Amino acid sequence: MLVQGLDAFKPLVFRIGIEHKERLTPTVRRAYRDVHAGWSERAAMLTFPREIPIQARGPVNEMNCEIEALLRRHFRFKPTRIAWGMKDRVLPPIYLDKLWLDTFPGAEVTRIDDAGHFVQEDAHERIVPALTRFVSEL
Repeated sequence: MLVQGLDAFKPLVFRIGIEHKERLTPTVRRAYRDVHAGWSERAAMLTFPREIPIQARGPVNEMNCEIEALLRRHFRFKPTRIAWGMKDRVLPPIYLDKLWLDTFPGAEVTRIDDAGHFVQEDAHERIVPALTRFVSEL
């Protein structure tokens, strides 16, 4: 009821996922809210967190392992750019170091000290130029 009926997940995500709350203008909030406007559109928001594996077994974990193997096989040494919010409480920096950089050891990383989970909201003015430079050098 809370997630699908009252859309209670987004305020929680805004509270823990964005460090610079002043960037959550009415227009930005509306962009996030309008995507999942009704009960049926919010079913995925209820399902997705339940599918995150907390143990090293089960169909989702197996799928993640397959994806990881394919990433390593086909993309491990391709040019990669990662932007990571160092205040991310959903996926703390340990995930960057232990998972992403293990998979992509040559990745260029922009660590954003004052950004959370939604780096695109907290630090777009730093991410876009870094990505633009990265792409132009390819």
